[in-house]
Amino acid sequence: MSGGRTLRVAVNLPSQVDIVDQALQDDFPEVHFLKARAYDELARVLPSCQVLITNNSGYTAEVGRLAVRHAPVLEWIQFTTTGIDTALRSGLPPGAVVTNMRGVRAEVLATHAMALLLGVMRGLHSFEPLRERRQWQRDAMTPFTRALEGGTLLVVGLGSIGRSIARKARAFEMRVVGVSRQGRSAPDCERVVPHTQFREVLPEADALVLALPLTEETFHLLGRNELARMKPGAVVVNIARGGLIDEPALIAALQQGRLGGAGLDVVESEPLAPDSPLWGMQNVLLTPHIAGRGGVEQDHRLAALLADNLRRFQAGRELRNRVDARTGLALDAHADHPAADQPAADPPGAGR
Repeated sequence: MSGGRTLRVAVNLPSQVDIVDQALQDDFPEVHFLKARAYDELARVLPSCQVLITNNSGYTAEVGRLAVRHAPVLEWIQFTTTGIDTALRSGLPPGAVVTNMRGVRAEVLATHAMALLLGVMRGLHSFEPLRERRQWQRDAMTPFTRALEGGTLLVVGLGSIGRSIARKARAFEMRVVGVSRQGRSAPDCERVVPHTQFREVLPEADALVLALPLTEETFHLLGRNELARMKPGAVVVNIARGGLIDEPALIAALQQGRLGGAGLDVVESEPLAPDSPLWGMQNVLLTPHIAGRGGVEQDHRLAALLADNLRRFQAGRELRNRVDARTGLALDAHADHPAADQPAADPPGAGR
């Protein structure tokens, strides 16, 4: 902030805990925080604001048009989410700095990924109907129930989330193979391959976890051809974005018994349609896009990053967790999820 101007911050968080009320207003009495939960409110306040705090789902096409065409003094957009794929589709103003919450939710996301992996590989979902009927049947094991130890986990995306998943999987004595853009070595991975070798390592995996952003390059990264290369009975876990998987191809592989199961916190179109076959599949665990929920402690970490970036903005310093407004990839030299370590796929539709 320069020239003694008053800093005005539009806060568009329609579905989240009001972190600004909790943590920022007392620490920044000189800043005008303008709540705008509805679009009409945002349209009224954003043209005079230098900063917008929002989340991925709240940054709709309508908000994108407003930010690009009617926010002449907007300099910085802070997302309270890690992924910004909806915002990328909606359009971001080319002159604004864009930052996200990369790293804040890494541990809780990784924990949820392991919970889904454990649930599917141990067949826990198959026992729920027995519990409801109060039946104690030790022989009611699913065909693909297995131990994790000794199995190979393929972690696709080695940012802070992927690295945490690898570390947790090693604690279960799994062999971990990573996939990143450059194929640089990473802790807890037996080896790391570049994205160009992604299809080559698929047959090794007893389980695969997707932990990378959704971009034009990674859309339908896991399609019909890739699923066909996986070993029979393999498990797929997705805690990133639904668009990374060709959903009809996944459903077909599950129905045909080629995959052992899937743990999905995200689907291609949310909420999941009531008539989706995924609802009724015994080898599928579903959670409604809540893998990043981490309670009060996580809210405090998020607020701390917001406050740090706000101080940096006021002082004219470089902001943390900058991302490319065209691709959504990290720009920071010391990013938790460096662009160089983000896997890519063929363009949408290629080979699928």
